[in-house]
Amino acid sequence: MDVELKDTIIDANTGADAIQRAPIVDYNTGRKCLRIGDISNQRKYNEWGYTEVNEENYKKYKLEKEDILIARTGSTIGINTFIEKDYKSVYNNGLIRLRIDKSKYNSKFIYYVIQTNKFKNYINGIAFGTTGQPNMKINDLLKFKFCYIPLEIQNKIVKILDNLDKKIEFNSEINNNLHEYCKLLWKRTFSKEARKEKLEEVCIEIIRGYTKNYVEKSNIINFNQKANKGEKLEKQYFKYLSESQIIPENRFVRKNDILLNSLGQGTLGRVHLYRENYSNIVADQHITIIRTNNDIINSYYLYYLLITSEYQKELEGLVTGTTGMQMLNISSIRNLKIPIPSKFDLDFFESKVSCIQEKINSNNLENEILSQLREALLPKFMNGEITLDKIEG
Repeated sequence: MDVELKDTIIDANTGADAIQRAPIVDYNTGRKCLRIGDISNQRKYNEWGYTEVNEENYKKYKLEKEDILIARTGSTIGINTFIEKDYKSVYNNGLIRLRIDKSKYNSKFIYYVIQTNKFKNYINGIAFGTTGQPNMKINDLLKFKFCYIPLEIQNKIVKILDNLDKKIEFNSEINNNLHEYCKLLWKRTFSKEARKEKLEEVCIEIIRGYTKNYVEKSNIINFNQKANKGEKLEKQYFKYLSESQIIPENRFVRKNDILLNSLGQGTLGRVHLYRENYSNIVADQHITIIRTNNDIINSYYLYYLLITSEYQKELEGLVTGTTGMQMLNISSIRNLKIPIPSKFDLDFFESKVSCIQEKINSNNLENEILSQLREALLPKFMNGEITLDKIEG
């Protein structure tokens, strides 16, 4: 039996007006406001902006434990989050809040339902029907249908999937801590003045990613355009458009390549140190591939240099183009001056960081496997392919 999303809720509302009712302010008011960007960037509560909101609106739009928030407009429409505990925060009108009827449904189960490809395809169908700004109405959202599952089984599904999510979150937290340690170690190791050289003089190769059609069974890698910080990448599959087309070998990403996002908006200047050992991943045309000459510098040193605030500002200063299409010119990247430390310091840093990076890579790989498992399990639970009747709750 199918049910509609509207059958699962006790309340669905858009948030407080971002200008009149819940404006963001630059001082501590003791109250915060959740916005679409906070969800898309996976910001923690302490990173949300403070807001001025009166008592009436605070009570009306206050975030409570087990609320579900969904973006209703813009390029990130449909992204969502689950509120794990009560917060001294409201949410703005770019978001729809769902409050679930807990007598019939497990709130976390409904949250998992809206992670499915079926839901994502439904959102695309109702929100991108015109050439204007993508937009989603609450009534249309609530017409989404899915298979009804008894509350007892919902609870079992949540228990299984929640354990996977907790392991993913734990691995991610470890990686964040390891990454911060490496940044601190870099600062301590390379605090001395050093002569500077052009980047092209200390690299084997600095080239743009592949710009043409992609051949059969090749993956394309690019920066996640829905996030504005970090080094998130996406891998996408492309069917072949030309059987005779051959991708140049140097456009395939290699382990320890540095990938610099150098075309577009939002993620321009983002840097990624590629740590995996795939042979069929192609760099997207938005990416500049940087391959270091290890006799002079190593990729670990260069990566942590390029993500410092100083060099992020340097890269920002090299940006050219219009608001619609900005870019980092490859010749400017090649001429970027960087300090060259002593071989002793480089070797010391590499010896410490290489082991840490392998651990980060191992955690990322485990998270990828766990995410795939979670995504594969939920549809099987939903269609009854995997039954949980005999599993204790």
